Amino acid sequence: MKKIFFVFFFSVLVVGATFVIYLKSNPPLVVNGYTSVNGNPDIRLIEIENKGIRELKLQTILVDEKYPESAKLVVSKSEPFEVGTKIENNANMTFHKLPQVRIFPSQYIDRQAIGKQPQHYAIQVNAASIQKVTIQYNYLKIPFTLTAELQANSAEKNDTKSN
Repeated sequence: MKKIFFVFFFSVLVVGATFVIYLKSNPPLVVNGYTSVNGNPDIRLIEIENKGIRELKLQTILVDEKYPESAKLVVSKSEPFEVGTKIENNANMTFHKLPQVRIFPSQYIDRQAIGKQPQHYAIQVNAASIQKVTIQYNYLKIPFTLTAELQANSAEKNDTKSN
């Protein structure tokens, strides 16, 4: 009987460890791009997407290893975040504190429910000369960190590098 219990316990342990290793090697949060807000290079809008199967919750944002002047989660119920997107006084965009809103997986977002459900997510960061943004979040109660390197000389969407 002890042998069966040991084999069962060991199997559960191996499956759990494999699952955690898989999640850590394939993190659910990705950065799709970034842009300046109203041409101001000190205010960046970083578009994020949850590629996982469950919702996730942002914890903190670091800009160049320091806390930014301000950081908000921007939720769009209509259009994606592109160069020239008007975010101020837009009825379809709302601003939230980082841990206040959970980010839904993109595969479960109803793209036909424009104006009713969140469609796109971004982080608005206000800090001088932003080069690297570190996003800390929880997914399935496991802490994750995503780091994106931003090019300081361009205000349009760019490719990013993430860990």
